[in-house]
Amino acid sequence: MYVFKLTTEELLANYAISSYDSEKETGYQRPPVEAHYKKIARYLADSDSDQILPMSIIAAATKQDITYENHILTISGRLRIVDGQHRIKAIEYLRDTKEAKYQDKYKELSACYEFPIILLMAEEIDSALEIDTFININSKGKRINTNLAKELREKKMQAELGKHEVLLTADSYDNLATQAAKLLAHDAASMWYDRIQMGDELGFQKLVSIGTFAKSLKKITSRVAGQVVDGRKFISEEEASKTAKLTANAVDQVWKAVQKRWPECFYEAKQYNLLRGFGVSIMHRLFERCMEETLLSEPQEMLYAAQEAFAKYLKTTNIEAGEWLVGGMFTGFSSDQGYGIIVDVLQGKKELGGIGEQIRRA
Repeated sequence: MYVFKLTTEELLANYAISSYDSEKETGYQRPPVEAHYKKIARYLADSDSDQILPMSIIAAATKQDITYENHILTISGRLRIVDGQHRIKAIEYLRDTKEAKYQDKYKELSACYEFPIILLMAEEIDSALEIDTFININSKGKRINTNLAKELREKKMQAELGKHEVLLTADSYDNLATQAAKLLAHDAASMWYDRIQMGDELGFQKLVSIGTFAKSLKKITSRVAGQVVDGRKFISEEEASKTAKLTANAVDQVWKAVQKRWPECFYEAKQYNLLRGFGVSIMHRLFERCMEETLLSEPQEMLYAAQEAFAKYLKTTNIEAGEWLVGGMFTGFSSDQGYGIIVDVLQGKKELGGIGEQIRRA
């Protein structure tokens, strides 16, 4: 790493943001939040004239863009900002806003303030080092949107798989589940196409986030991955891709069965809990149980058998669309225990009419 300082104008003229695009699989930064950087700008403009932003800007550049000779650091191209984009956007807002107190603050910063910069030397653009640094900064001291964090961790694992096999851990299974969720969200033939909220989408425009969807798939991907690697503790790039694709294809078929059973919940999806995190968690837990019921060791055969068992449970259950309504019978039990109760009903282990008190307790 290198540590140096830049004037306000030098920084604004020589930075770039590697914004995350979930479709193109490029970048790693969340989109700047306007309310956030405007708040920083107001803080600077409304406070006493000596208010500054003392924290270092963390940036990155690739090896080939950096030379250091005779105590002189030369950087080609722009600095990729790892941490500090909202502070930079706030300074630009001061510069571009016509209100006098904002412009006065910008002039003051331009005249006398220098930003401390910590520069990471990376092997390549959007390297694992940059992504890991971004995650660590934002998930430890301050919390970023966990959906974006999940996508970035999966992207980091993909970078590692391109170089060597990866140890199968709880995080690995989480990353595989995220990869499967992304396949579903971007596949125009899937019923989940454009229905999952991705990490680079601001607000909450869709019924279920990629974080919630991936979390509900974790046990499914761990079972599939275990069979794909045939007991090994490491997974290769090819095996990881196979695991994610098998999971995504199986889950898509599962949801086609769900749509066939309760089509009303899909026509007016916002009125029902079925396509929200609540329903997703329950359906995937039922599929987990179906996977546990089969002793088949070949992953594709095991998934086919589980899909058939899943469809049979839906065919025989007496749960109707009304139970999935927002404000309906199932509303309010988003606990782990509550999910288990509904899955028991779907499997015929409990009667629907007799679970009211259990649901209230859950």
